[in-house]
Amino acid sequence: MRCATIILPPVLKAVVLLVVLILSLLFSAGCSRTRVTEDFFQSYRVRSGTVLEIYNPNGQVTVTGSDHDEVEIAALKETYHGQSALDEVDIFIDIGEIMIIETVHSADGKDVTVSYDIKVPEGVEVSVVECSNGNIDLQGISGSPVLSTSNGNISVSAVGGVVSARSSNGDLDIKSVEGLGYLRTSNGDIIADLPDIREDLDIRTSNGSISLSINPELAFYLEASTSNGEISFSNLDLEISIQEQTLLSGIMNGGGPKLNITTSNGSIDLAQLQQ
Repeated sequence: MRCATIILPPVLKAVVLLVVLILSLLFSAGCSRTRVTEDFFQSYRVRSGTVLEIYNPNGQVTVTGSDHDEVEIAALKETYHGQSALDEVDIFIDIGEIMIIETVHSADGKDVTVSYDIKVPEGVEVSVVECSNGNIDLQGISGSPVLSTSNGNISVSAVGGVVSARSSNGDLDIKSVEGLGYLRTSNGDIIADLPDIREDLDIRTSNGSISLSINPELAFYLEASTSNGEISFSNLDLEISIQEQTLLSGIMNGGGPKLNITTSNGSIDLAQLQQ
């Protein structure tokens, strides 16, 4: 049996050769890139009551509670642009009543990622964590942290304070905290516990669902709305004033601060917090 011979027109043949050449160049460039890393580790003894602020423009930040008596800072700098790029990025640490951990990028150090794993002793209050590109993860710490990232998820658990969190592109998962300040993301889901509410609270996402577990003893005015999705609630003693598929408003336990829950594209689910 003879195999058929395919003859390509000259123009199509030239296009195929060009595509093959481009793919070869891209593959070669990718294979030639070398990952360069640099480890950083320091530990510092600080006074009880020290406030901690963390600023990291490019990379993730993990902060966990520790039974040690020092703040331990482990970081990994990495890049695909050579050692010279790593040398353009410094980790700045200032210790006083406020302890500041900051990644400082020069003009040539923008292609460097720095990932932090920070352990804090009891008595250190985490106040601010800011990232531009990276996840934020807090576990077992004290303080009322204000958390923000442009591109990344925020996860919080076992925090002895009021948590405020904002992401432009990422999910928010806030569990086992004393209270919430605000929760906002543009593209992502929000899952959170609400054990206490002392002032007006705004929880919103543009594209994502919201699941909120509420202490049944709280008193507040509720307004929840979605443009595309459904709203449901269970095991909550709500005095309903408006209940539609995309809108729910009412009063819980006589009213108090306003709880505003909003999403443009997603469902809203309200349930009783299991304590």
